[in-house]
Amino acid sequence: MNNHTIQTQKTQIQAEFSTFKFDKSEIRTLVINREPWFVARDLCDALGLSNSRMSLLALDDDEKGVSLIYTHGGQQEMSIVSESGMYTLILRCRDAVKKGSIPHSFRKWVTAEVLPTIRKTGKYENKTTVDERTGLRDAVNMLVSKKGLIYSEAYHLVHQRFNVQSIEELTSEQLPMAVEYVHKLCLEGELIIDEPKQLNNCTIKEEEALHIIVNLFHSLNGAYDMGEKIRNNAPHIGREIDKELGGYHIYNLNEPTHQALAKARKYIQAKSERIMFVKGMLSLLEEPKRIAN
Repeated sequence: MNNHTIQTQKTQIQAEFSTFKFDKSEIRTLVINREPWFVARDLCDALGLSNSRMSLLALDDDEKGVSLIYTHGGQQEMSIVSESGMYTLILRCRDAVKKGSIPHSFRKWVTAEVLPTIRKTGKYENKTTVDERTGLRDAVNMLVSKKGLIYSEAYHLVHQRFNVQSIEELTSEQLPMAVEYVHKLCLEGELIIDEPKQLNNCTIKEEEALHIIVNLFHSLNGAYDMGEKIRNNAPHIGREIDKELGGYHIYNLNEPTHQALAKARKYIQAKSERIMFVKGMLSLLEEPKRIAN
């Protein structure tokens, strides 16, 4: 953000401006005494008013002022208008009340989104679109795949890092930083945890569940191996069992059992890697405490 000096007939105020986009236009805003002011030329360009100087003549003195913007090339003097002045400029447009027109759309957007945000936070920050967030979603997909996380865990890391409730709240400036952060997690294994004890408890429960699954896996694998030995080395025993029970149990059960074992093996491997990853990160988090003690 750049520093500005706002000059009116009576006062001189230091302020900062932020920029928002409407269609293809960029409009700079300033907050003075918690009230929004707009760079006049930006407004006129967005509204299709070709002569900003003439448009400003219709405004009262308290609806306009001058801003000295400090740039790399030095000071640049620009006219600014208040919220009331902005509405006056909109009403000077021919299609101001015509639904779907640029002036009408601009007024609806500013009053519904920009002004409430400025009054709440003191500035306006551009929201990102679904398409703009594609890169972040791709990065999260990669993180989930590489680290064995579930999506809610992966997105929580982003929410936690940028102090937002959802990725829709990320600004245009934060979005590339979020993508870079997730890529860093993929490459370096960095994990930020607010409550390591709580996560450690979750990890312990996951380990207990995984231990049960591993025991079941070994039992099922033993039964599968026995079935294979009967089929390959003693088929007559298999035929006797099937004859006694009715059906083809020995021959028909081994294939679905083999498929179930393959899926279970992948699950155990993924869960094991995730638990080891989390435990490693928890160990790193606890390291400073051990050193301090």
